[in-house]
Amino acid sequence: MVSTLKSKAPALAVDPRTVAGLVAAAADLTLVLDADDIVRDILHTLTDLPGARLPAWIGLPVTDIVRPEQLATLRAMLRATRDGRPAKKFEIGHPLGAGRELPMQYSAVSIGANGDVALVGRDLRVVADLQSRLVASRRTAEQSGQRQRQAEAHYRLLFETAGDAMIVVDAESSKIREANPRAAALLGSDAADLAGRKVASAFDKPHQGDVQALVGAVLASGLRETVRLPAQGGRDRLSLAAELFRAGDLKLVMIRLEAAETGAGGPAGPDQRLVDLVRDATEAVLLSDEDGLVVWTNEAFLILAGLPLAAHAIGKPLETFFHWHGIDEDVLLADVRRRGRLALFSGTVRGANGQSSEVELSAVARTEGGRPSGYAFVMRPRSEEATQTPRGNSDLMRTAESLSEMIGRVPMKDLVRDTTDVIERMCIEAALKLTGDNRASAARVLGLSRQALYLKMHRFGIVDEE
Repeated sequence: MVSTLKSKAPALAVDPRTVAGLVAAAADLTLVLDADDIVRDILHTLTDLPGARLPAWIGLPVTDIVRPEQLATLRAMLRATRDGRPAKKFEIGHPLGAGRELPMQYSAVSIGANGDVALVGRDLRVVADLQSRLVASRRTAEQSGQRQRQAEAHYRLLFETAGDAMIVVDAESSKIREANPRAAALLGSDAADLAGRKVASAFDKPHQGDVQALVGAVLASGLRETVRLPAQGGRDRLSLAAELFRAGDLKLVMIRLEAAETGAGGPAGPDQRLVDLVRDATEAVLLSDEDGLVVWTNEAFLILAGLPLAAHAIGKPLETFFHWHGIDEDVLLADVRRRGRLALFSGTVRGANGQSSEVELSAVARTEGGRPSGYAFVMRPRSEEATQTPRGNSDLMRTAESLSEMIGRVPMKDLVRDTTDVIERMCIEAALKLTGDNRASAARVLGLSRQALYLKMHRFGIVDEE
């Protein structure tokens, strides 16, 4: 207990030490005010107020140590106490500086005929901290619940309206958790009736073993597995593609069903052959949406990126896996969208195991219904020769030819200066073309400051040509 009671005010009818002991037993902080509301004495047991100097309050008007918005409450309590109506349990906050505050709950007691008042307070910091934590916890829970409800609503909408026929199977029990209407229609059943059934039982008996084997193969390998079921009992031939994914602690299998248009034993249609070709290609293929989020990859890309499952790539931004050499992703995608396609440019694929692979890519802007729908990337690892030897440039080759003709007629230092100027101008023009004349982006691509780029553009007369 720290006491600064030094006043010998006649209002205290008993020994000040006795008063100090009695008050200390009931309060964390006691302020003794005179008739003019000046702090005359302080008694407190607060020892954890970093930077706060409570004794410095002595001699100050109590209004100087209270939050401005609480002055009216304080004055009303003091007035009521002096009128013989002691005030109890009113909350006052004392600013401590640096954004800190000391919240107190006071009771006011008159201690003399001359108007002196004792404010006996209880420290509310623990209560305030618990309240703030409770409010923050409730807010977080509400936000989390809202996000979860929104995510569930979005998932439900996408699942129910998806063009693909899909079944979600519990990997442990092989029971169907849910099937969308398109899958139910292909299986000749109702979606609600399929839920809870063994997935194999949803198919004709001759095919149930193949379906169960498909689920087992996915669980064993963790990779995408496919199977084709011949036509049976009036049903079209079905193609099933299964992938393993996790939802929290659950291991689930997503099975996509596709009905073939040809009869049993007939050849696969051209679209299906194309899908199979891309899926099984040795080149890595990745599809993204317009925002640069991955929507599909083939097996070759998963191997290149060191990913065990396609689910580890779906929904991730391109920058998770790619580093584009000397150019921003936004600039690259804008250039692909403007041109429609971009062939043979360099990049690096960052693997999940920390390793990186230099690749050579081509990109195509995808459209659906006449509207932009994303991008397609085809890539293969660069050969050691390609990595070490940059691709030639026709303008640069012509510069080299003219350079050889000038040897012996022009000093070497002049040749070097002129050749450097030609290369710098070519680089600036190429960067401006690549970025759609965005000078800020061109400066980043070239590794120059904007001021340095503008100076070089003026020097080569590029600004005047615009």
